[in-house]
Amino acid sequence: MPHRIMPRSIRGLSLGVAMMSGLIIALLALATYRFVHEEIECQINQRIRIEADALLAHHRHHGFAALVDLVNTLDRHATPEDVSYLEGADSKGRGMGYIVTDASGRRRAGSLVANVPPPGWSEFVPFHSPDGGPAMAQAINTPLPGGGRLVVAADRAVVDQMDLKLLALFLSAFALILAVGTAAVIGLGRLVRGRLSTIEASAEAIMAGDLSRRMPLDGSAEEFDRLAMILNGMLDRIQTLMNNLKQVSGDIAHDLRTPLNRLRGRLEEVERTSTESIQQERLTAAIREADDLLDLFSSILAISEIEGQTVRSRFKSVELHDVIEEIAEAFRPAFEQAGRSLMLAIVPMAICGDRQLIQRCLVNLLDNALAHTPPGTDVTISTEARDGQVALTIADNGPGIADGDCERIFQRFARLDHSRSTSGYGLGLNMVAAIAAAHGGNVRVVPAAVGLTVEILLPTASNSTSKAPG
Repeated sequence: MPHRIMPRSIRGLSLGVAMMSGLIIALLALATYRFVHEEIECQINQRIRIEADALLAHHRHHGFAALVDLVNTLDRHATPEDVSYLEGADSKGRGMGYIVTDASGRRRAGSLVANVPPPGWSEFVPFHSPDGGPAMAQAINTPLPGGGRLVVAADRAVVDQMDLKLLALFLSAFALILAVGTAAVIGLGRLVRGRLSTIEASAEAIMAGDLSRRMPLDGSAEEFDRLAMILNGMLDRIQTLMNNLKQVSGDIAHDLRTPLNRLRGRLEEVERTSTESIQQERLTAAIREADDLLDLFSSILAISEIEGQTVRSRFKSVELHDVIEEIAEAFRPAFEQAGRSLMLAIVPMAICGDRQLIQRCLVNLLDNALAHTPPGTDVTISTEARDGQVALTIADNGPGIADGDCERIFQRFARLDHSRSTSGYGLGLNMVAAIAAAHGGNVRVVPAAVGLTVEILLPTASNSTSKAPG
């Protein structure tokens, strides 16, 4: 699949563009090199052909002996200056060489070409250049009318020189273009990452509960700005819906609390003035029901307040081990009376948060353990440091829960008793999750062989991003 081949990170994309640019430049350089190389060889072959045609014409008009004399003369006077065949070449690569053989194959003229090449064109023939150095030549071996052969060779050192010059030029250009291209790609990558980092920071703040935060705009109206404007419009709509939902929930809770309080007061008044025991029992039960409803609405309002992140203004350094010991001491009599044990395995650690919310979190978890474990159950509260976080664990060796309920138990009004015949409204663990999120942490059920293990991860005081402003 093409989308699987393409890199998915800015760094990978930048590296891919740089490598692709380098490959294209290398292919263009190779094509240019081959073109120039072939063009120079073509010029050399053309010069050889012109020279051979002139010598063959001289042979036709003046005979074999005259050709031998001319070739010997050319050999004796062959210097880099007077036998130039390529305009602009330096002193190397200007030499021409010749061989004339008779019908028996014996060499009659020419000394610069070491050996007689085979008939036709030859690309690499050993050659003694006019300046005396060894070289390689291109040559043509043509027959002479009446017998014998004529060899005309040209030093190909100019080809090698041009190849080296082109190679040096291409390597320099390749290095320069690759460096500039890489710098441009890296700069583009940093620019993109910079814009993405601002969007990421805003998104993290929004996820942490600051629904008033928006994606920054730079006024360019380009792609990132258009994306930010679309996201901001979406966030405006989400914030409006959330505010409406909170307002409705809060209004309902507030509006219902008033008549419930009034009802409770009247029931208490009737209870005080009533003399019949059965009537008093019924009134007492009605008062308890009213209290449960009031507790329900208080919990809903508390969760809404926690999720609204306004509690962060109260955050300060909290010694977590002190809070745990305080709550454990308060719950230990209830555990002993219920035939359960409560043990601690904690280390001194501090977090940045609200002490009362942490207490509420522990109370809800311990209430849950008391309500849903049989006598003889051991409950252990432990803490440990883990990658800049505090891992707070409440584990028991009771019956545990089904794997499919591990996430559902933290939802609002979630109850594992589908008949809903047990007490409670399913808000305790939902409040635990809300408190953990408000502190920049999270809560989860840890798989265990026996019982239920709930783990809360909270940032330490030094690593917390949930500090109060100012």
